[in-house]
Amino acid sequence: MSTRLITDDLWPSLTRGIRSCKRPCQVAVAYLGQGAAQMLPLPKGSRLVVDASDRTVKQGLTCPAELLKLHKKGVEIFSVMNLHAKVYVAGKGAFIGSANVSKNSAGTLIETLLHTTESQAVKDARQFVADLCLESLGPERLKELGKIYRPPHIPGGKRGKRTTSAKSVKPELAELRLAQLKPRKKLTKDQEVQLKVGKAEAQRVRQHRSRTHELDDFTWAGRCSFGQGQQVIQVLKESDEDTWVYPPGYVLHVRKDPLESISYVYVEYPDRRRKSLKLLAKKLGRGALTKLRRNGKVTDRAFAQSLLKAWQAAADAGK
Repeated sequence: MSTRLITDDLWPSLTRGIRSCKRPCQVAVAYLGQGAAQMLPLPKGSRLVVDASDRTVKQGLTCPAELLKLHKKGVEIFSVMNLHAKVYVAGKGAFIGSANVSKNSAGTLIETLLHTTESQAVKDARQFVADLCLESLGPERLKELGKIYRPPHIPGGKRGKRTTSAKSVKPELAELRLAQLKPRKKLTKDQEVQLKVGKAEAQRVRQHRSRTHELDDFTWAGRCSFGQGQQVIQVLKESDEDTWVYPPGYVLHVRKDPLESISYVYVEYPDRRRKSLKLLAKKLGRGALTKLRRNGKVTDRAFAQSLLKAWQAAADAGK
C-alpha cells in the first residue's frame, strides 16, 4: 500500500492510470469540459458522475458532447447538482484532489492529486461515487443538454457567487413519486388506439437503449399528477398476497384520453428485477411499508434516497 502526492505531470499520470485499468472505473468529478473523453478514457462499464445541471451546462463547465462520447463507449453517466468533488477510482487505486477534467486544468491551473492504494480509502472512495449514482443520463437527454451548451467565457471560471450554509451539502434528488396500481382491465378498441398513439410518442423520446431499459405504461383514472421528466416508482398489487415494486424510472410521455377521464403514462426504467413489497419494506426498515403504500410525491428525502439505492445495490451485485 502506498500514498503519494502528485503535483507534476498530473494529467499524464491520471490518464495512464485510467487507460491501464482493465476493470470499470468509478469517477465523481464536478466539471467535464471539451476534450475530456480523451483525457479520461474510461473503460466500458465505468460510472461517471458530474454536475450536468442546466445551469452548469449553460455556463460551459460541463460539455454534453464529451459525455455522449463516453456514453457511446459504454460508460454510465449520472448527474448531481452542486457536485464539487474530484474522485477517480481505477482498480486498486484512487486519485483524489482538485482537478476537473478540462484543458484548463491540464494546461493552466496549478493542481494536485493524492494517489492512494490503501484498501479502506479506495473502498470508501468507490462507495462515495456509488452513493451519487442516482440520476442517470441517457443519450437523448445528453443531446438535449447539447442544445443549451455554451463554451465558457473564462476557461474553468464561473460568473457570480453562490452562498452556502456551513452544513454539509447533500446531493439534489429529482422529484420521486409512487404510483399505486392494479392490473389493467381489458381496454376498449378506442382505448387501445389511444394507448398505441401515446406509445409511439414515448418511443420517439426514449432516453436509453432498449437493451438496458424497459418501456412500460400504466393507465391512471381521474386527475393525473404525473408529468414528463418526473421520476416514478410503480407499486403493482397483483393480488392480496402479491404486491411488486418496480425499479425507479422517468415519465417519458403522458397522453390524456380525449373521450374519457383517464390518462396513459409511459415510463422508462432500468432492466432490473422488480421487488416484493414486503421484502423491500423489511430491508428499508421501520415505517417503510406504510410509506411504500402511499400515492404521490415522496417527501421524506432520506427514504427516497434509500429507495433509489435499493436498486443501485442490485445493479452493483449484477442482478
